[in-house]
Amino acid sequence: MKFTAIIAAVVSMAAFAIAAPVPAVDEVAARQDHGMCVKGVAGQITQIPNC
Repeated sequence: MKFTAIIAAVVSMAAFAIAAPVPAVDEVAARQDHGMCVKGVAGQITQIPNC
């Protein structure tokens, strides 16, 4: 491959990485602002009493 083709491929991959949607980040941020102590075990979220 020519050097310019390699650079174009790297820039293309970087553009896809930047443009990739990450909805999980928004969902996690919304769940974290709840004002109580919780823990997650095996995919289940439970409240920690008296924390």
